[in-house]
Amino acid sequence: MRAYKGILFIFIILCGSALLWYFSKPMAPIHPLNTLSHVIGGLAITCLFLVFLLATRIKMLERWFSGLEHVYFYHKLLAILSLVLILIHGQLQKMIPDEELTQQTPLNEFAKDLGELAQYGFIFLIILAFIAKFLKYEHWRWLHRLLLVPYTLGIYHAYFSSHYDLLQPSALGIFTALTTTIGFMSALYMLTMYQDMFFPYKGQISSIQRLTPEILEIKLKLTKQLDYRPGQFLFLKVFQEGIEKAPHPFSISGGCEQQINLTIKAIGDYTKQVYNLIQVHTEVAVDGPYGHFDFGNGNAQQLWIAGGMGITPFLAYLHTQPDKKIDLYYSFHGQDNVIYKDFLEDYAQANDHFTVTFIDTTQRNRLSVDELSFSPQTSIYICGPEKMIKHFKSAAPKKNIQWEAFSFRS
Repeated sequence: MRAYKGILFIFIILCGSALLWYFSKPMAPIHPLNTLSHVIGGLAITCLFLVFLLATRIKMLERWFSGLEHVYFYHKLLAILSLVLILIHGQLQKMIPDEELTQQTPLNEFAKDLGELAQYGFIFLIILAFIAKFLKYEHWRWLHRLLLVPYTLGIYHAYFSSHYDLLQPSALGIFTALTTTIGFMSALYMLTMYQDMFFPYKGQISSIQRLTPEILEIKLKLTKQLDYRPGQFLFLKVFQEGIEKAPHPFSISGGCEQQINLTIKAIGDYTKQVYNLIQVHTEVAVDGPYGHFDFGNGNAQQLWIAGGMGITPFLAYLHTQPDKKIDLYYSFHGQDNVIYKDFLEDYAQANDHFTVTFIDTTQRNRLSVDELSFSPQTSIYICGPEKMIKHFKSAAPKKNIQWEAFSFRS
């Protein structure tokens, strides 16, 4: 899977911002350091616009980046870049000659003060967001929501402390107006509207089966059919006392028409709540589907590599009775963490075109690329923990390979 369209989109937006700021004329001549500071500051505001836009989970952006996990990767990368640019902008402002700063009006001074406040807010919130793995998911999400405050202050700072007239319908003025408006509305959308308005599929828990001491399968009965492709995932909201209401992602492990099967492992605060407390008839809401695993468009010969809960996307495709030649390697850590083993063994016995190899990492070393044998025409699909994905991505041939890492918080 490649994210060329998404990368090109980011490149064009950032290059366009830098060029517009550099070639636009200020209201009065300014020092070259001030020009550079404006270019860097403009890039910071543009990066933040992209950060908030990528957080909206717009389906078109997911397609451009070939998967939501890639959208989130560049979302994180742009957040880091914006923080670096904000720090550079602040340092450059301190290096501007004093005689140029004395020309500022009280309004300029006030906007400059707000800009400094926004800078400290961004530094605090972005750094805290990156080190806040010890926080509960809902608290972590609130840190992201609070970024709207320094972003708003930063927009005010850009408009009213700038030596460029951004209120005029110039190319720079139009670009800044569009990006800041879309960025602000994207942040406001995720803050106030997304969870309440954009979970179109409603339903309830129709069945619960605990497969192991940590893993359960739940079946959802939706009020309307969710059209999904095997290998995709969805965001689930559970409306039950004691269970966090924030949406969380889960791979679809099977189902048909209005029934959706999800297999969940209790590895975090939220999934432990679900495992321990979930009840039949609990109301739920679903957003999706997401994900770009596409087994159907793969070659006739396929190699599947699953790690732990990464088996779930493959199960959904097996339920469609595919006619492709499939070799599955399923890695897990101990017998308490293997699921659907009987189903996979029975399926292999009943279908000559399917083989499965179980790898218990408590009994042997982890699977490596050197153990695998496949032709250049083989389509490779990998799903599991990020460390496993990185290993196979670095060693396996890049052609005909798709992967999905379990990197969302649960």
